[in-house]
Amino acid sequence: MTELRSGRESALAELVRRYQQDVFRFCRHYLKEVEAAKDLAQETFLRVYTSRERFDAARRFKPWILCIARNLCLNELKRKKTVSMETLEQYASSARDGSGGLAHYSADGPDEVLMVRERREALRQAIEELNVESRELVVLRFFERMSAKEIADVVGSTEGAIRTRLHRLLGSMRGRYAPRRGEL
Repeated sequence: MTELRSGRESALAELVRRYQQDVFRFCRHYLKEVEAAKDLAQETFLRVYTSRERFDAARRFKPWILCIARNLCLNELKRKKTVSMETLEQYASSARDGSGGLAHYSADGPDEVLMVRERREALRQAIEELNVESRELVVLRFFERMSAKEIADVVGSTEGAIRTRLHRLLGSMRGRYAPRRGEL
């Protein structure tokens, strides 16, 4: 961003190369539609370029760009009057092999594969049952692997509030799904 701010426009191409998949995946969580996510990811980078002078070099770039993407997605959802996020199964498509199935270790037998499939489905269902805000926190923390501080920057909250919300959310999920743990 420092190079982009100083006028080196090839720096934008480098930022796109580094962050385009993260931004696209993030937008897909909100919009579900691939084409809409592509459009908003592109719009996000246009906003990065036009807002380059306002970027605070003391901040980390990824939370800043995801905050821009989030705001664009929320505006789009308001415009469409639908609020939905991608299912875990769709999100996990990036971990699929060429045939569309999830990659497994060669040592996995049919029973291990079935158990993994059942666990994945149980997790997908658990995440789908969350409200939109909770699902967003889970996606940012565990799929985007962002810290509480970075999540706070994205959603416009404090690090302490995010830690508290995540702690309560995970405790609630543990309590709710602990009885099923023996099944899986």
